[in-house]
Amino acid sequence: MNLTRTAILSLSILLAACSSDDDGGNMDMGPTGPSASLSSIDTSGGTDGIVALPMNVDARILAVFERYAELTAPNGRRVHFLAQTGVSDELIFRTRGIIRQHLFEVDGTTLGTDKSGVFNRMGLRGAVIAIISSPAAFSDVDPDVMAFQDFFGDTFDTVDASQMVMEASANYLLPSPANDPTIGQCAAIVLRQGLSTQVPSFQTALDAATDNAVMNGLYTPPMSVPADRIDDEYLALAMDTYYGIWGHDPNSDGTAGAGSEYDFNLRTDMEASDAGMVAVIESFFSPTHRYPAFLDESFNGSFEMTFDGILPYTHRSQYLERAGVRGTSTARINGNELDNTFIGNDVGTVFEGKGGNDAIDSNDGPDELILTGNFADYLITNPEPTITRIEDTVMNRDGIDDLRGIVTVQFADGPVNL
Repeated sequence: MNLTRTAILSLSILLAACSSDDDGGNMDMGPTGPSASLSSIDTSGGTDGIVALPMNVDARILAVFERYAELTAPNGRRVHFLAQTGVSDELIFRTRGIIRQHLFEVDGTTLGTDKSGVFNRMGLRGAVIAIISSPAAFSDVDPDVMAFQDFFGDTFDTVDASQMVMEASANYLLPSPANDPTIGQCAAIVLRQGLSTQVPSFQTALDAATDNAVMNGLYTPPMSVPADRIDDEYLALAMDTYYGIWGHDPNSDGTAGAGSEYDFNLRTDMEASDAGMVAVIESFFSPTHRYPAFLDESFNGSFEMTFDGILPYTHRSQYLERAGVRGTSTARINGNELDNTFIGNDVGTVFEGKGGNDAIDSNDGPDELILTGNFADYLITNPEPTITRIEDTVMNRDGIDDLRGIVTVQFADGPVNL
């Protein structure tokens, strides 16, 4: 397969190098390109910056999409998000958060300590992430969809909302949690829309890792994947595996992918046997999730963020740094050893940090924090008028927690009202 891939790619370079997705294609420069009519949309009045598309945007956009959100790059240009009817605001918010996570600087990486160039390039392209409600709703034979695709060319990518799985939703909590390819798909979008061209050394390393994986049978690309997209697909699946999406081993053979394309389903196995791809991922991307993971609003149980072998979803949740609740959920969130950020609602949430230095915002609800030791083990200060800091004087236990609006702290020897 490697020889076939190399031969096809060589032919592609000779015949159509300038149109390669990895080369960035024809750059449509921000407000002067297809996305020009999106660039002046005022999102300040929308909840979470999500608004209805105004009627003055291009008709080819209005014919297919109904809502809009954006991320502003350091150069002031926007990365655009379009959503079809049937896509919830929660999924728009989540998709935007995942794209932003991939563009956060990551200290200690070789290529990801300054991502402003990648972010700026995406803005200059006027990159569009089109969140579709389902493949049927974005059919290639629909004249309106065809017109949109022709208009935007290679400056847009799609994310399928019907495949997304909200944290703590019924599908997330199943004994075999539903597959959610969003993390990897969004990484591949960042690759195509900016990373590949702006950081060519990343693309070079990805190509080498892809060739090695295919040649040695670690990754078997589906026959339907075009040769110039094999690296994208490999990155997406490897990212999903790295972040625990396949950790519960749904194929019952230690592989990942709907067709068992990838020989591993755990990060530890990747580190042992596909170190090249792990190095590629960790050169640019974060080893943990930094997007705000708000739990499904219907969830009212205990959500665990520390790996527990009897809870398959914790293969995924163990990598979350940030979690919160909205609506009327009365969930309890139990964190992990990372420096967690928790956000409550106005109903009331119970939080337990489980280690790390955590930041907890009650969001005006009657929230409660659970700590491990007795009251006398902690130093309580107020570094700011609205923040209470509780520092565990016992090493390697609860760390330092900054609390905003927390009503009650439950110590081992009883509760204390703040």
